[in-house]
Amino acid sequence: MASGDRTKIRAFLGGMLAEHDDHADFADSESLVATGRLDSLAVVKLVTFLESGFGVDFTRIEFDPQRFDSVVEIEALIDESRAIN
Repeated sequence: MASGDRTKIRAFLGGMLAEHDDHADFADSESLVATGRLDSLAVVKLVTFLESGFGVDFTRIEFDPQRFDSVVEIEALIDESRAIN
């Protein structure tokens, strides 16, 4: 994971949570989708963010909603995408 990536991911997720008046802190391993803190529309926004911000190509890696559930999972997805490219 490149330096600053985690910061960008956390800032984006924090912004999406704030849109739903959720200002509670979250751990990097905390489930955000399964617990309902992020909904399906947030996942779509996250996909767009990952494609434009990190060059993730979902035609080349498995698309599984579980992979968007936490900062740790998102980092792993980005790392996998970078390894393929």
